[in-house]
Amino acid sequence: MIEQESIAWADEFWRLAGFTESFPRSLESAVSWALPLALVKLPHLGLSELQHWLFRRGISLRFLQKDRRLRACLVAQAGQGLVFLDGSDGDDERRFSLAHEVAHFLLHYLQPRERALAVLGEQVREVLDGQRRPTPDEQLAGVLRQVELTTYTHLMDRCPAGMAELAQVIAAEDDADCLALELLAPRSEVLSRLEGRGVDWRDGSASDIVQQLLVQDFGLPEQIAERYGWMMAMACRTSRSFREWLGT
Repeated sequence: MIEQESIAWADEFWRLAGFTESFPRSLESAVSWALPLALVKLPHLGLSELQHWLFRRGISLRFLQKDRRLRACLVAQAGQGLVFLDGSDGDDERRFSLAHEVAHFLLHYLQPRERALAVLGEQVREVLDGQRRPTPDEQLAGVLRQVELTTYTHLMDRCPAGMAELAQVIAAEDDADCLALELLAPRSEVLSRLEGRGVDWRDGSASDIVQQLLVQDFGLPEQIAERYGWMMAMACRTSRSFREWLGT
């Protein structure tokens, strides 16, 4: 996802919310105003705990993967969804997890759904909601017009170490991270605050200064702030050495 797309999606989110939060942002109130999403915080969130929670409420959803811990998870159906967060995480981790799942809802659930309805018509709503299978004509129309007639996009697949391996999953996770960062720490706002600090982007300490700002002012988790700070410092340098280009 290019930067301008992230900015456009973030602007649309705050337009739907009707207000813009000050920093650091929790997003919880804004999400309730902007999107048909409910938040559920569970202690020590994992696949089995999530499945049991849904089953007790009459929602039959089985995961084929082995049980593992989750920081967050999105379950979406019929144009609305639930975002599950690990209640034992700190505020910074929950903040980023929520922003990441909101990004998934917008980019990988709501956008394809609204495009399918706009291209193929209201009659495919039942297909998207899992109430019936698409007719042969609907399937053909979907292929010809490059519209997916599926109830959801599955992004749970991970290797035993918990890392995404499939290219589709990796790309979706990267896009969700980009939008999450724009929601919580907009690049323009970060750069604006750094201007007054006289940051020398060619200095090796520049990324450390950005990381500190991202943690203190925007409430990002340290690991996320470290990666984002390094990427921003590299992008802002007018030239880079060969070692820097390699990321070493």
